[in-house]
Amino acid sequence: MRLWSAPLAHHNQTPLLALPKELLLKIISNVALYDAYPSSLIQLSITCRHLYYLIHKDPWRQATLWPRAFSARFDTSAIYRRQLYRQLDWQSALERRCRALETCRQVAATAATQQPRDLVDQLSKIDWEIIWDMITEHDELNIPQLLNHQVHLLAGAAFQLGSLRDREAYPVVLPILSLLVNYDFSISRFFTSDISPHIVSHELSQFAYDFEADALITKHMSPRLFHSQITLHEDDDDDDDPFMNDSKSTIDTTIFYPSQDPLTAAFHLFFTTIFACHPAPYEAIPKCSPIPLFPIHSAMFDVEYLRRYERQLFHASLRESRDKWHDKHYKTPAPSNGNQALENIYSDTGFASSTHFVSEAYLIEGEWMGYYSFLDVDEDDDGNDIATAASDWFDGPMRLTLRIVPLDDEDEEDEQVQQASSSMISRPTGFPSCHLRTCPLTRFEGIGADNLGGFHVTGLIDDSEDGQVTWEKTYIDSGETWEYAGRFLLPMGLCGRWGDEQYGGPWWMWKVQPSIQPANGLEKSSSSSSSLS
Repeated sequence: MRLWSAPLAHHNQTPLLALPKELLLKIISNVALYDAYPSSLIQLSITCRHLYYLIHKDPWRQATLWPRAFSARFDTSAIYRRQLYRQLDWQSALERRCRALETCRQVAATAATQQPRDLVDQLSKIDWEIIWDMITEHDELNIPQLLNHQVHLLAGAAFQLGSLRDREAYPVVLPILSLLVNYDFSISRFFTSDISPHIVSHELSQFAYDFEADALITKHMSPRLFHSQITLHEDDDDDDDPFMNDSKSTIDTTIFYPSQDPLTAAFHLFFTTIFACHPAPYEAIPKCSPIPLFPIHSAMFDVEYLRRYERQLFHASLRESRDKWHDKHYKTPAPSNGNQALENIYSDTGFASSTHFVSEAYLIEGEWMGYYSFLDVDEDDDGNDIATAASDWFDGPMRLTLRIVPLDDEDEEDEQVQQASSSMISRPTGFPSCHLRTCPLTRFEGIGADNLGGFHVTGLIDDSEDGQVTWEKTYIDSGETWEYAGRFLLPMGLCGRWGDEQYGGPWWMWKVQPSIQPANGLEKSSSSSSSLS
């Protein structure tokens, strides 16, 4: 039944005005929840001034209407857990998500007929920040909508066409693809090679084996300076601003990219592409075990959110410092960049201070399984030093058992040090305190075995470097030692590189637990994890 038809000018004739306010609010809520948004509410609001006021002006709309409309379409657990609801404009947030999805739908509808450079222009119009928010806030509703709007295909196209714009999209689309590949394994086709017998494309393989290729991505990312010993405002009285040299950097600190490391995501995509496209993995890889797929839940990304928020606060403080320096030396207001002051909503917990560090280091403890790959340039038959042949570059799976140990052996009796480097059994439960530590370093040890034999592991996690993980793997029989470096990539585990520029390659490990969903339709069983939580 059509409840509204009169234009705003004839509001006195609208029969809805005769209804009690409570019933009007119920009607508005039903329209917001069950009808086509946003056109349905717009049509309803123009029927009379009273309805327009209820929908767009009345305080009820932010307290009830728009939170209901938002939660009917998108997941909200992360928003409440991270305490973002207190300052959230639900209406604007809902409209931004709807616009982002509609843009994806429109770009996907015309992508097949676009020239590459035209398609790159269209892809740049996508609100990748809100896409990332939807992924990392997913619990039940968000991912299906993203897949229905072809976000995974658009992100894959952005990777394939990335070189046309100096790969500036890689810091965003690589983490997105690394997560969505768990829901559509065919995403791996964006990373395959057209040159037989190579499996992985040169574009992706270069990040796996060529250390110098890192700069192709990192040049679009700001340095990790959040825990620098320099205090932003303590040098305001100096003649030389320590940050003015950075102001000439070509990196735009307002451009969005996740704190999920894109290189680490590239390593994960490297392995998923191999298992998705290898013609005979069980014959080529000794003792081959299938890789798992990982369901996404928003709690897995709380640390990613905090590190991203910390970076935003850092850059906001840096801009404020530069503006003060400009005002002092030029006696004129600094040019406005349109950025409003950013408030630290967790300041009472120590977050984003020099004494507290965002950490997920406690996750290192447990049973792990994974693979490492290598490339012997001297034996590559076609002279391509980044090629990935279809055989003979896996040593089979490795299995490890890791535990956190005191940071300093000499201080094991020191309760304070032992607590700072322990497995955080008594971690706080409130957000974000449960993800904060006052000691940035976590030491771990363990044992393991792979196709070459047993080995010992000793390593360190540095939360002042966004959780960088470094460890040494020493084989028991030969005494040979290899260095590994990487980062957490939740929920997929840990990814990184081992060896050096002369010899080495990527590695990936995931937490071992029963009952996984094998990738690529492989039917053999594996004791791998479906999540790291």
